[in-house]
Amino acid sequence: MASLGVPPESAEQIASLLHSNGLISEVDLKSAMVSSDEGDKCLIETLIDYRFTDEKSIASAISGSYDIEFLPELSADNIDFTSSDILSKKYIAENRIIPISVHGHTLDVAISEPSALNQMQSIALLTDKKVNPYLVTISQISEILDSFNSIDPSSASAPRTPKINTKSNSSAKANGRANALDAKIKTETKIDPAIAKKARQDKLNQEKAKAEVTKDDEDGEQYSAVVVQFIDTNLKKAIREGVSDIHFEVFKHSARMRFRLDGVLMEEPGTNKVLFENYSKIITRIKIMSRLDIAERRKAQDGAITLKVDDKEVDFRVSCMPTSFGERVVMRILDTDGIDLSIEKLGFHEDDEKAFIDSITSPQGMVLVTGPTGSGKSTTLYAALNKINKEDINILTAEDPVEFTLDGVGQVHVKPDHGMTFASALRSFLRQDPEVVMVGEIRDQETVEIAIKAALTGHLVLSTLHTNDAVSTITRILNMGVQPYLITSALTLIIAQRLARKNCNDCLVEDESVNESQLRSVGFSAEEATRVSVFKGTGCDICNGTGYKGRKGVYEVLRISDNLIEGILQEKTTPELKKIALEKDNFLNMQEIGRTFLKDGSISIEEYKRILILD
Repeated sequence: MASLGVPPESAEQIASLLHSNGLISEVDLKSAMVSSDEGDKCLIETLIDYRFTDEKSIASAISGSYDIEFLPELSADNIDFTSSDILSKKYIAENRIIPISVHGHTLDVAISEPSALNQMQSIALLTDKKVNPYLVTISQISEILDSFNSIDPSSASAPRTPKINTKSNSSAKANGRANALDAKIKTETKIDPAIAKKARQDKLNQEKAKAEVTKDDEDGEQYSAVVVQFIDTNLKKAIREGVSDIHFEVFKHSARMRFRLDGVLMEEPGTNKVLFENYSKIITRIKIMSRLDIAERRKAQDGAITLKVDDKEVDFRVSCMPTSFGERVVMRILDTDGIDLSIEKLGFHEDDEKAFIDSITSPQGMVLVTGPTGSGKSTTLYAALNKINKEDINILTAEDPVEFTLDGVGQVHVKPDHGMTFASALRSFLRQDPEVVMVGEIRDQETVEIAIKAALTGHLVLSTLHTNDAVSTITRILNMGVQPYLITSALTLIIAQRLARKNCNDCLVEDESVNESQLRSVGFSAEEATRVSVFKGTGCDICNGTGYKGRKGVYEVLRISDNLIEGILQEKTTPELKKIALEKDNFLNMQEIGRTFLKDGSISIEEYKRILILD
C-alpha cells in the first residue's frame, strides 16, 4: 500500500474518532498503535493494513461526526485547477487542502482529515471568500495532490464540475466550523478516553436536538397553528407600533416576551402562558426563519429575517444565545420605512444645526457622533450622508451592519471573521478615491489613527464613539494614544445625543407634583424654579396608557474652536475643557437643551432624569 501521507497528529485524531464512534475496538486500536510504533508506520495505514477499517469507513465517520458532505466521485478530472491559483502550492501541499472551485465570493475546498477544519478561517482571511469544506478519502487527496503537482493551472482544460449539494453544505459549513475548536483540541492530545467520551456526548446531544425537532415536525398539526399565529401576530404588531426590539426569554417556571418601545422595555401582556407552553417550538421556528442551525443550542448564533408587512419589506436582525433554562432570542427591527433622513427634521437647535451642516459640507475634517447604544447615532450619520450625497462626491461607508441603504453610496458590511474590520475597511477606502468616508464605530487605536490620517489628507471622516458627552470624547481619543496636535488638526465637530420619550399630547397635563426642590435638582436656578411649570402625560388609549408617544433627539454640538484647541494642546482635563466651552464658546450642553424641552412640555421631569442625569 502506498503511503497515505497522513501526519501523526491527524492519524491519532482519526483513530480516536473511529474508536469513539464504535468503529474499532480498544483492543484493535492498541494493537495497531503498537505495530505502528514498531514499524515506524502511519497509524491509519496500519489500521487499514490490518483490515480493522477502510478509507470509506473513515470518511463516513468524519462526515457523520462533523456533518461534512462526502464526495466519493471527486477526482482530478472534475476539479477546476485554475482555482488553485487562489492558494500557494506550498500551502496546499503542507495542509492537504485542495481548492475545488471558485464561484462568486465562495471557495469550495476538499479535505480528508478533520484537523484541516482548523484552516478554514485562515483560508477565508487569505482569500477574502467564504470557504465551504467537502470531504474526500485520504487516497483521493493524495491522488489529486499528485495530479495537481504535475499540471500547470494556466493550461488546464475545462473541468467537469463536481456535483455538490449546496443545500446540505449550508449545514456542513455551520457544523464543521462549530466543531473546529473540538478538532483543534483533539489534534493537540494523544488518544484519551475523556475525548472519546466527549465526542460521543456531543454527537448524542446533536442527535437528541435533531430528534426533538423531528418530533415537533411530526406533531406539527397539534401546535403549528398556535406557534405560527403567535409569531406572525406579534411580529406584525411590533412593526406597526414602532417597536425597536423584541425579547424572548425563558426561566424555570415562566417565559416572557418584551417589546422595547421608545427606548424602554415593556412586557407584552397576555403572552406569557402561550409562550411558556410552546417556548422551544417558537424559538425553533424563529431560528428556521433566520436560517440558523436549529440543532445548535450550546453557542450564540446571529441571523436575519425579511418579512413583508403591509406591502413593505422589514428586516430583522436576530441574536440567539443559550441560557440556563433555554435559548433567549432578541430581534432588532430595522424598519426604515417612513424615517425622514433630513438634518432639518432631527430637532437640532438652530445654531447647532448650522454648525453641523457647515462641518459636513467642508472638504476635510472629522465629525464624531457619540452616545449610548440606541441613542440615534446611526440616524444622525445617515442624515449627514443624505445631505451631502451628490453625483460628484464619492462616499464610502463601513458598517456593522448596514441599517439603511443609500443610493449612490458604497456601503460595506464589516466582517471581522473574514478579516474585514473597521480599520481594514478604512485603509482600503483610502485607495478608492473617496471624498467622504463613514466608519460605523471607532473601537481601537488603529482605527482612530487611520481615521485621523484620512481627515488630515483631504477627506471628510464621519464616525461614532461611546462616551457620555461631547467634551469627554476628546479625552477618550487622547487616552487611545493620539497626540493632542493631531486631534486639533483633524477634529472639527462632536455631537453627543440622547433620545427622549415625548409626552403624549392627547393626555398632557401640568405635573403639579413637582416642587421647587426637584426643579433645582435638574439644573433650574432658584429664581426659575419659582415660575417654571413642567408637564406629563397621564396615559390614554392613544399612548397605550404610558403617557408617552414617540421620541425626540436631545443634542449637544461642540465646535472645536480656537479656545478649545488651546486647551487641548495644553492637555487640560475634561472639566477644564467643558468650562472653556461653556464660558467662552456659548456651548449648549444636553442638560440645557433638555430644560428647554421641560419648559415647553415636550418631556417629563422623570424622562429628563432618566436620560440626562449622568452622574
